[in-house]
Amino acid sequence: MKTKIFRIIAVATTMVLLAGCSQSQILVTLEASVAATEVLVGALAVTGKIPPDTAVAITGAIAQLPAAYQATTTELASTDSDAIKAVTIAGYYANTLASLQAVPADAQVYAAMIAGSIEAFLSTLAQTQGQAAQFTDKARTAAKLDANKLQAIHARAAALGVRLAALQAAQVR
Repeated sequence: MKTKIFRIIAVATTMVLLAGCSQSQILVTLEASVAATEVLVGALAVTGKIPPDTAVAITGAIAQLPAAYQATTTELASTDSDAIKAVTIAGYYANTLASLQAVPADAQVYAAMIAGSIEAFLSTLAQTQGQAAQFTDKARTAAKLDANKLQAIHARAAALGVRLAALQAAQVR
């Protein structure tokens, strides 16, 4: 199961990185990170697939991730400058990335997958925001992020938050 999850996330991350950076790539990498987390939460929900202690460690490490995804979509839709967006969004993931680094050794393969998807998103965001600084105001307006796609990612993150909260509640029992 570890190998299958790792392969899915690795392929998605590689595809994103090979596609180059654009405004739409920000959404693609964000969506890939949400999808990677959804896959992991699905695997955590299946009893016996991941050892209970490992599942608890991973669940705790990613507990803040759905809220970070939702805050990210809100920030991306805001009128803040590109630099402010990049710094603010990076802050949303700082605690999760630190928590993922601190999980026990048997949970590292799962942590690495999620951390990699977050880092790919943040890297794409930084690169794209850097490129956007060179655009004229007219080109920047044309490169706005798709509001419908942002809203869909926000909704997926909200649903992910519900699933993760239910999983955490079940782990306490």
